[in-house]
Amino acid sequence: MRLRTRFVLLIALAALGPLALLGGVAIRVSTVRVVAKVTEVQVRTAQALAEHVGSWVDLQMRLLARQVSTFDVATLQDAERAALLRLVYRQNPAVQIVSLTDSAGLPLAPPIYLDAPAGGELADRRVVDARHLQRFSEDLEQVRRHTPPGRVGLGEPVRRDGQGGAVLVLAARLPEGATLGVELDLGPLEARFAVAEGSTERIALLDAGGQAALGDAALVDAAAFASLPAGSLVDEMRYLAPDGTEVLAASAPVGGTSWRVVVSEPLDSTTAAARAITARTGWVMGVAAAVSVVLGLLVSRQVTVPVLSLRDAALAVAEGEYGRRVESQPGGGELTELTHAFNFMSRKLQLDRELIATKNAEIEAFNRELQDRVDERTRQLRDAQEQLIRSARLAAVGEMGAGLAHELNNPVAGILGLAQVLAARGGAEAAMLRSIEEQARRCAEIVSRMQRFSRLEADRGPVDRHGWAVVDLALVIEEVLGLVQASYRDRGVELARDLGPGLLVRGDTAALRQALDQVLQTMRAAAGPGARLFVHGHGDEDHVLVDFSLGGAPLRVGQDDWMAAGMAFWAARQAFAAHGGLLEEPTLPPQGPISEARWRLRLPRA
Repeated sequence: MRLRTRFVLLIALAALGPLALLGGVAIRVSTVRVVAKVTEVQVRTAQALAEHVGSWVDLQMRLLARQVSTFDVATLQDAERAALLRLVYRQNPAVQIVSLTDSAGLPLAPPIYLDAPAGGELADRRVVDARHLQRFSEDLEQVRRHTPPGRVGLGEPVRRDGQGGAVLVLAARLPEGATLGVELDLGPLEARFAVAEGSTERIALLDAGGQAALGDAALVDAAAFASLPAGSLVDEMRYLAPDGTEVLAASAPVGGTSWRVVVSEPLDSTTAAARAITARTGWVMGVAAAVSVVLGLLVSRQVTVPVLSLRDAALAVAEGEYGRRVESQPGGGELTELTHAFNFMSRKLQLDRELIATKNAEIEAFNRELQDRVDERTRQLRDAQEQLIRSARLAAVGEMGAGLAHELNNPVAGILGLAQVLAARGGAEAAMLRSIEEQARRCAEIVSRMQRFSRLEADRGPVDRHGWAVVDLALVIEEVLGLVQASYRDRGVELARDLGPGLLVRGDTAALRQALDQVLQTMRAAAGPGARLFVHGHGDEDHVLVDFSLGGAPLRVGQDDWMAAGMAFWAARQAFAAHGGLLEEPTLPPQGPISEARWRLRLPRA
């Protein structure tokens, strides 16, 4: 992104960021306050209407109960019962139907209702047809079943006709089993649920099932209100109306009933003020954006010109034009300091290049000297390698000589014996036979020396098994490790041990010491720099075990060093075998690098 563009964006962000934040906060605060105010008004309206409906219903129930308690219906004659029904019908303008039935639901007197339009004080009463009367009887029977004797039962508000009229059934159970039932017109309450023309607010009276009996239920979600706990007051309830409109509503329960009054309003109409603030904030932000772009272009011009000059000079220095300078801009400030720093860097690079050239010459001279040293060391290593190869060949010859001595011993003894027998007989060939005997003796001596060499008898005599003493093998190993640790350290090999107590065997201390020294010297030949030899002594009921674990770096097993030390390793195995022990060797792959190997020495426990 270009620097000019960044300046414009930064200035625009600095100008529009706080404005957008303030606008967002203002919109949020205004929305919250408007919703809170509308919710407060809705709650008050719902509570007031719920109290009014509850008071009206309670008044109707108490009025019916008083009318019933005034007369002893069981003692009345048919004419008196009819007169009672007419009295109840005329005393309450809200009554549309009144009936008196026995405990089986059969009429004790003809029901009173208006079956044709009438004038006078009955002009406001609704006409009841047969279907209406039948539905009244069914609803009355439902209410009667759930009303105990001596109490007034309350039904659910329902709509009886297609004109939106709502009615309510009351049933007064008499102690003797009769029931006085009335159907009330809820028209007096209907006006309370009307709203002003042009208002988006809607008010409805819902029954226990969430169905609307009074008012406008266009914005009511019946399922949402039916699931609310009975008697609960709900404020700021939000849901989607059946037509998809987001609604803000509040509801209040009607005392003494399972009904509730719902006051609802589309959420969009409550947040109109917040939307107006949003529109004004957007207009102001547009103006601020235009001003910030102009300011950004003016400010960026004062910065981009010196920066472009520094860019061109930096490219020139990258091409090798060390010492390139840039003219300082008037006015000082950070750009001037940056120009001075660039000029200093360019001059320093020029001086450093000259210094580097001098150092390179010195390094080349040192490299030539170092190469000469490497060549000399390589020659020395080659000579040592040739010497090791010769030693390996000698070891192989020694082992082969042992086999030859064993094979030649019997034939030479036979020749010597025959020569002695023939010489004892005498004859002209006696001198020749003595010469043959002398030469055979020389051959026997050579074979004997080869056998002594193969049995390690050139330096010491045979081990006396009957004179063996108890030897602490741990002390012998510690002594040998102390002797060889310097050579291991020079080779760059780490030497570690873990020798537990009780490593007691019977044997010749000198022979065991020499054999262990030969094993460790051979392993040193196999170990390269960075390797680690760990000697672990332990045992079981019958044997003392010593593990020699070599690893941590590629091993030289199979190379010249190892092959040259093979004779000593073979001699050590022979010495351990003479003590009744065994030196177990690892199984090595036929080819490929080896990074870990383990040898185990097993000797009888003392």
